Amino acid sequence: MALFFSRRTYNAQKKKFTDNPAALTRYVSMTAQNNDGSVHTGSIISQSDWLKQVQQAGGTKEILIYVHGFNTSQKDMLDRLGKIETGVKAQGFDGAVIAYDWPSDGTIFAYNKDRSDAKKTAPHLVGDGILPLLALSPRPKIHLIAHSMGGLLVLRSFSDFGDSVGHWGVEQTMFCSADIDAAWLEKGAWGGLVLKQRSKRFTNYYSGRDMVLALSGGLINGGRERAGHVGMPKLITKGHWDIYCNEQYKKHVPDAQQTTINSHRWWFYNTGFYKDIALTMAGKDAKTMSTRRPTNQADLALLT
Repeated sequence: MALFFSRRTYNAQKKKFTDNPAALTRYVSMTAQNNDGSVHTGSIISQSDWLKQVQQAGGTKEILIYVHGFNTSQKDMLDRLGKIETGVKAQGFDGAVIAYDWPSDGTIFAYNKDRSDAKKTAPHLVGDGILPLLALSPRPKIHLIAHSMGGLLVLRSFSDFGDSVGHWGVEQTMFCSADIDAAWLEKGAWGGLVLKQRSKRFTNYYSGRDMVLALSGGLINGGRERAGHVGMPKLITKGHWDIYCNEQYKKHVPDAQQTTINSHRWWFYNTGFYKDIALTMAGKDAKTMSTRRPTNQADLALLT
């Protein structure tokens, strides 16, 4: 089963989601699978029925929400959601694993449109997902894992909601290959502030080997370094952790597979990464996790 909530427009005649922003959020339960394990059919259901299914999937205690990035079709989102669920459950996570599906075009030529759509649909991650999930009884712990431009969407969603709806927040927020300005995460900067307010702990997995983010920072974003490529600035908020992943990438990704696209997406295939995520969600001490090693900098290294 795959559970997600989507802000893509739905074409009822073709019975397919499009790549355009929708006027309402739809809740989806995918129930049938191909022989290879990939999800291929399902249905749109009511929010109340969807919340019940999340609870039945293990969400009475904990829920992990995956927020995908740029250049991700709905099919790719579902494939990675399945990999994340399999990966963290193999490491002992017994909560529900779901996704927020926003209208990425699934093409490398739509960066600016994807960025605009990520900002446009960001409020619905909180308003239509996190808040209804937090209203469940018993109240679950909610974690977020955002990849690439999904980090931008999470920051915008956190900043769009105050406490007029009641005080709210999540347990663990984790970014990998975050396509956001590194400067936003400096202590006192807007990104660091909203993460401090809305998340008990923030973990930034980054790799200097990420060729997609090297292009994003060096050309597309005018030289503004990306947090998933260089890490956070030296002045970091307490409870925010940089995890250096160059050595993990070199150790586990064969030379022939160290392509531009794989340098940005290898996380979804790495057992050590899922083990670190599971330990993070379990609330283990950041400095003493078995998956991490000290470096000669202030950060830690993922190395398993």
